[in-house]
Amino acid sequence: MRRTAVYLLRTAITGVLALFVLTPGVAGADGWGKLGGAIDRAIRKACVKPDHSAVCVISLPDGKPVYTLNASTPLIPASVQKLMTTAAALHYLGPDYRFKTGVYHIGERLGDVISGDIIIRGGGDPKLTPEQVWLIARQIRRMGIKEVTGDLVVDDTFFDQLSYAPAWNKNRTQRAYDARLGALSVNFNTVGVHVYPGLKDGDPLIATIFPDPGYFRIVNKATTKSHGKNRVTAWRSNGGRKTTVVAEGSMKPGSKGRVIYLNVINPTLYAGETFKKYFADAGIIIRGDIRKGVVGDDATLIYVHESEPLSAIIRGLNKYSNNFTAEQIAKTMAAEVSGQPGSHQTAIELINRFLIESGVDMTGVVIVDGSGLSRRNRTTAATVASLLKVMRRRFNVGPDFIASLGIMGVDGSVEKRMKTSPAKSLARAKTGTLAKISSLAGYVKSAGGGLYAFAILFNDNGCFYKDADKIEDSIVTAIYKFADIK
Repeated sequence: MRRTAVYLLRTAITGVLALFVLTPGVAGADGWGKLGGAIDRAIRKACVKPDHSAVCVISLPDGKPVYTLNASTPLIPASVQKLMTTAAALHYLGPDYRFKTGVYHIGERLGDVISGDIIIRGGGDPKLTPEQVWLIARQIRRMGIKEVTGDLVVDDTFFDQLSYAPAWNKNRTQRAYDARLGALSVNFNTVGVHVYPGLKDGDPLIATIFPDPGYFRIVNKATTKSHGKNRVTAWRSNGGRKTTVVAEGSMKPGSKGRVIYLNVINPTLYAGETFKKYFADAGIIIRGDIRKGVVGDDATLIYVHESEPLSAIIRGLNKYSNNFTAEQIAKTMAAEVSGQPGSHQTAIELINRFLIESGVDMTGVVIVDGSGLSRRNRTTAATVASLLKVMRRRFNVGPDFIASLGIMGVDGSVEKRMKTSPAKSLARAKTGTLAKISSLAGYVKSAGGGLYAFAILFNDNGCFYKDADKIEDSIVTAIYKFADIK
């Protein structure tokens, strides 16, 4: 382990002097002793592997090191990677950027009838929900359109045709966190299977899917059973025009309902089915089928739907660590800055360029996606802390970046953490979690009024998720208590 500290020379019981490197311009020796000791005790837990762990604490705004442990060692960041993606997106796109979904038609419009096709062109919007599709359909109906004689065409060419990051394992799961990507995507490309018990033993469970535009066929094999535990699973088929969802297991009568989230196998087709259903509900009949296509020079723009601003979207992204949103933003950034179609390769080039031009040390850093889902990503605690320093001084985008972080003990994925810590609500942080990986990075205001950036990366640890959280929380609390004691 490599450790920078401001310890005094102390005489050990054995009479051997332990020499620690003195870092100038940081807290006094008494304060350092308490902070360094508290962090050392935290990472001495049996489940933590110190050689595969890193901590970097710096003071702001000067960026001077307060405590470092393996700070230059490249490690897997997990979702702390999202800090790089969102910082770059704010830099290139701006906090007020809005994702656009366009509605076009080809052919002649006569009164309330379009004699041709209607086209939906996706612009990468990661928060195009069924409610937003409903609003779009109602707006088109208010504009006087009642019938389309041709097809509903879906255009997803704003992105390339890869529905996942190239670095990801191609054997994807059906879980919501593993949702496929697409320039035209609805409801995070995820659906919920809602299950409720029947009234008595032997009754089938009540199983429905939302949102379901007719894209799914549900096979309900789940039953109501008084004995045993509530164990219900759901899985979907992997192909075909319609997707079959199978619900299995049992629930006790009177049990609370449960929602099982599954991702969608064909996002563009699912989006098309959703739009067609909501158009029909709004009173717009589309006579033809759903097919993929491209908005050509002969297309006429009818309406453009704009998302909420990027600054609001990244709040949900970083506070709740949404992988889908991070990757959609990365590919949108690539499309807008470097030209369509947006790709991961271009997005990664832009993120690297932003970090280098910002003066962040990139030694040993490897970026392969926007969300941190891949284990091929590598970063250092010093790199993350340096990025936090950069964003703290960026007046144009820094406040939006900081506001996107979860407030410890208050909201987001850290809502239930540090509830009894004196640093509760005084730390903002981004979490990162994969199997045997736990990370936390952000800002904390100290008891003495100082502001500090910190990055904690635990790799190959044997801690359960909550145990790793407690260790990280104790480090943040120690920074709050001791970082600026003179």
